Amino acid sequence: MLNRNIFFPSLIILLSLIFLVFISQFPEPRYQDAPVGAGFFPAVIAVLQIIICSVLIFQYKQKQNNQQADKQKQQETNEIPLVSKHSIFGFTLLIGYAALITLVGYLPASLVGFTYYLVYYRVKKPLYYAIAWIFVFTIYFLFGEVFVISLPEGLLFF
Repeated sequence: MLNRNIFFPSLIILLSLIFLVFISQFPEPRYQDAPVGAGFFPAVIAVLQIIICSVLIFQYKQKQNNQQADKQKQQETNEIPLVSKHSIFGFTLLIGYAALITLVGYLPASLVGFTYYLVYYRVKKPLYYAIAWIFVFTIYFLFGEVFVISLPEGLLFF
C-alpha cells in the first residue's frame, strides 16, 4: 500500500519540477524597468514547495527510523488510509474557492472561503476571524494599490 507521507510530497515535488520547466518558457519582460519577469513568483513558489516537501519526507524518514518497531505493530493492527478526511476537505475547499473567485471575485470569495474554513474546524475565537479578514483586505489593498495588479472581479459583477 502507498504511504501518504512519502507519496504526496513526492507527487508535489514531481509536479513542481514539471512546472519549473514550463515556467522557464514564460516570455521575458518587454520593458527594461521590470525588476522581475512573469516567471519569478511561480518559480519561487515551486522551489519552496520542493524544499518543504523534501523536508517533510526527511522528517518522516527520521521519525520512521526512530520508531520502527512501534510502527510495525501499529500498521499490523491499524492501517492508515491513503487519503484522509482533512485532505478531501482541503481539495474540495480549493475547488470551491476557485469556482467562487470566478463567479464573485477575489474579495468576496476569500472572505467566504476563510470564514468557511474557520467555521468547519469550529474555531470559536473571534480574533481568528478578524485576523483572517484583515489578511484578505491587506492582500487586496497590497495588490490593488501597491503592485497595481487587479485581482479577479468575478463574472457576476461586470
